[in-house]
Amino acid sequence: MKIISLLRHDTIRSILFLLSKNTQMTHKELASKMGITSQALTWQMNRLKKTGLINISQEGMGMKYSLNPEKQGS
Repeated sequence: MKIISLLRHDTIRSILFLLSKNTQMTHKELASKMGITSQALTWQMNRLKKTGLINISQEGMGMKYSLNPEKQGS
């Protein structure tokens, strides 16, 4: 139910759509494609992280995001 409620938000849906089309995206790439600030993206990604839908990995000073393959299709 929590995932369904998140999908009602345009920003979350857009993030998940972009990540489904790209294997991985950096924080900067994703914020740029979304047209939102870095801070707004961080807030949204923290919400998604709690659901386990995304993986976050450190790359140098930045972050990379991808969909969690274990949660796809559930």
